Amino acid sequence: MNLRTFFRKSVLGAGALIFCISLGVGLLQPTKTEALSLGGLGGTIASTAAQQEKVKKSLDYYENDGRNELFAELKKSDGVIDDSDLNEELGRIMTRLTSAIAKTDPSIMNKPYNYFINPQTAFNAYCSLGHNVSVNVGVFSFFDNDEGKIAAVVAHELVHGQKGHPINGAKKKLTVDFIQKIAGSQMSGGGQLAVDIVATNAKAVGVTKPNEWEADNVAFSYITEAGYNPGTPAAVWQRVIDNMGKGGSKGLFDDLLNPSTHPGEKERRDNYAKKLTEYSNNKVSVNPATGDIKVNNKPFMKPAAFSNMSALERSYLIAGHLAAVYHSKESLAQATNDNGVVRIGDVAIVQTCSADTDADELVKILNEIQ
Repeated sequence: MNLRTFFRKSVLGAGALIFCISLGVGLLQPTKTEALSLGGLGGTIASTAAQQEKVKKSLDYYENDGRNELFAELKKSDGVIDDSDLNEELGRIMTRLTSAIAKTDPSIMNKPYNYFINPQTAFNAYCSLGHNVSVNVGVFSFFDNDEGKIAAVVAHELVHGQKGHPINGAKKKLTVDFIQKIAGSQMSGGGQLAVDIVATNAKAVGVTKPNEWEADNVAFSYITEAGYNPGTPAAVWQRVIDNMGKGGSKGLFDDLLNPSTHPGEKERRDNYAKKLTEYSNNKVSVNPATGDIKVNNKPFMKPAAFSNMSALERSYLIAGHLAAVYHSKESLAQATNDNGVVRIGDVAIVQTCSADTDADELVKILNEIQ
């Protein structure tokens, strides 16, 4: 998404979501704390290794006991959006996803996530050390505050945290060259890397493609277990594709679309679409070129664009509702028309618009092919 990023998360990055997970080397700022000395660049390898070990211990501290200290610094450096509606929405998402993750990974309850919304308008999010997550306010506006789509971005970031991508990526960056470059930066009096240094560098680029793929793949299970539409992740990436190159999009997706660290946007959409089909027990599919939805390998409908959603974005969302039904039931209830809303049992499949096939006709088609 993620999900933005991504050590951040990757919103929808939407990787968002979407998601930076390693320390950078060129963003260090002076502080008022005591300076770290390596004895010059001519110091011994042994002294450099000792300093490297100190930095690693500092990272372990901010990953665990010092994570709330880092969280406070992240909010201070990034800024915080206090909008009550947006924060309530993010709170719901985190509650649902945490409960879903805990079913297979109860360790999340031992280190619950800290989270906040920051004022950046780009489509991005990140997961930093210590299970500290931030979502750009731009993610909310990009998806018109749609909870399911925002959840897809956040889920991507939570995979980064659960799989240890931030701390592992940070430590991999701590080469001898890195240590030498921070020789002029600051340490606390106890020889610990200062919290503002960590907060600044924990969001720099450095995510790997394997990290991103893992975050996408596992995020799908988080989303479906939490009860969100299984078509939402593919719809998220379809919206990114639809908005690339449009006026006002310059800089909106820069982190997400970095080809050296992130998979391609169409690859990510198609990966999620494949998972949608598998989730439906191979009953539901979407043609990525035309948007045609098939059920049991027979044509169902080709949605029209509606409001600010493209036809393809709607296709993945409608297919997701169908996939959820076919995933959970061997024998399906009859489709019905509920005032323009096509339902299978109590599940709303699609609310038709004027440019769609008539709801009665869609009901007839579904009942014939399901």
